[in-house]
Amino acid sequence: MRILAITVLALCPALVLGGQRQGKPKANPGSPCGNQSKGVSDFYYEAVLEHIEPPSWRRPLIKIVVGGEIKLGLWTDGEKFELLTNMPPTPRKSVGDFLNDLDDSCRLPPNPADAVALMNLKWESKELSADQFAQLHRDFTSALAQYVAKIQDRYSSMISTHSYVIHLDSEGYSIVYDNSHEHVDLEAWNENEDHPVSPIIDWVHELQKLAQDSFHRPFGRKTSE
Repeated sequence: MRILAITVLALCPALVLGGQRQGKPKANPGSPCGNQSKGVSDFYYEAVLEHIEPPSWRRPLIKIVVGGEIKLGLWTDGEKFELLTNMPPTPRKSVGDFLNDLDDSCRLPPNPADAVALMNLKWESKELSADQFAQLHRDFTSALAQYVAKIQDRYSSMISTHSYVIHLDSEGYSIVYDNSHEHVDLEAWNENEDHPVSPIIDWVHELQKLAQDSFHRPFGRKTSE
């Protein structure tokens, strides 16, 4: 017997980190382009999100990136330590809206990186001390270890019940860690109100609080309510 477990939570990882509404790219072509366009695909949209990062991150010693359209990043080259974030393409438009506008006017580039360049995204940075960065890194790796342990803990119950979870409207975050030795790309989700918040989600909330204090605007559901 297959059991369908549905978890209803708060924020999908592809959505905006700072609480703005997400204008998801449409599937239908814009009328000015006629048959020249098939709309903005999910694959293209996700590829655009992957290319959203500041130029200074080309050769980081360590970086941790959280979020989709609006990202929070921790970055160091071993001498400089920073917390960074980007602003939306325009004050009232999401990345999805921006891509739809490009598509409607037949200006959507084939290369997603070129679409990011057209956005002229503005980045803000806050310098951190070496000790601050080290603590954030230590807290993240500790939470990551618990995240990995949870994978094994789930094994027996999943095999015995054949159950799985569909995340519908979930509080979840895309997280990328890279130090040139290890690369970790994960999605962390809150399960439901009956389970404690995962250490990874707790860590993201703390990072959002630091960003809110640093950039003086809300980041994420916890800090924007």
